[in-house]
Amino acid sequence: MHRDETRRRAATRTDVAKLAGVSSAVVSYVVNGGPRPVARDTQQRVLDAIQVLGYRPNASARALKLGSTNLIGIVAPMLSNPFYAEFIDQINIAASKRGHALLLTTTQGDPESERQIVTDLVNRGVDGLLFLVFLHDENLYSLRSPEIPRVLLDRSQPIPGFQTIGSGIIDGSRMATQYLLDHGATSVTLIAGELDAPRIDLRRIGWEQALHAAGIVVPEPYITTWDQKGGYHAAEHLLRLADRHHPLAIFAGSDLIAMGAVQAIHDMGLSIPDDVQIISFDGTSIARYSWPALTAVRHPFSAMAEAALNTVLDTKTDNGNQIFPMSLVTGFSCA
Repeated sequence: MHRDETRRRAATRTDVAKLAGVSSAVVSYVVNGGPRPVARDTQQRVLDAIQVLGYRPNASARALKLGSTNLIGIVAPMLSNPFYAEFIDQINIAASKRGHALLLTTTQGDPESERQIVTDLVNRGVDGLLFLVFLHDENLYSLRSPEIPRVLLDRSQPIPGFQTIGSGIIDGSRMATQYLLDHGATSVTLIAGELDAPRIDLRRIGWEQALHAAGIVVPEPYITTWDQKGGYHAAEHLLRLADRHHPLAIFAGSDLIAMGAVQAIHDMGLSIPDDVQIISFDGTSIARYSWPALTAVRHPFSAMAEAALNTVLDTKTDNGNQIFPMSLVTGFSCA
């Protein structure tokens, strides 16, 4: 009778204790993994009772007691871009190592939804907030509950008052451009998307520095959208204007742009790298499975993810702006 009545309402820890023949404290030790050890046979009785009754611990009550939800909120613009997907995957791995789970939200670049998204995460009592997005309203970065630690990701320059983590974008872009020059390019054209003010595209700075250092006149970059379609149209346009006596060298500002450019090159009956050399920025897994495999400068996703979790969970240390060097992943798109 007791089991039937319990099934008609939410089972409690007391119900589990009665069925298992133990105290409520023992049930708590089993559910929370401590703080006191429980004999194996007693633990099994508790687990069996939990299964029979369908008991689900009250996460809110547990969080209130422990002072932690073990949840990290992360705000991203989208998941369709492999840069965000790969970065978030590494953040999830780093969080799991520390006994935390992610509450993932995406803004889709919609200013109207940003405030609600950040408010919801704060209301859920997350232990920290990771921003992998440039919010339209900067006040949202510190919205409510200022005691919740926050880290801004994909930031290669310091922002006063915030802890930030990013890649060495200028050095990485300079390295990418120099790699093309070392492989015979007489100039390098940058294909990139637009960034909302006041953001500055650091890729462009590194690209310009490498060309200036080589004594090469910097051409106008081709500004397009940050996706395959933008890369396709950009490469198509550049190839129609290109001097076929000199192979065109392209520095693509993202893997998605590079993938679109590669498709355009193939559709025009040209060869990579004989007719067109191309190097990509991001170095996500899709770059390895292009045709041919792309040479790319890669973000240190794993190292940045580890740093993000260490920073957001260690509230006693102010790490300021942490920059991690990018690396060159060689494929077959340059030589």
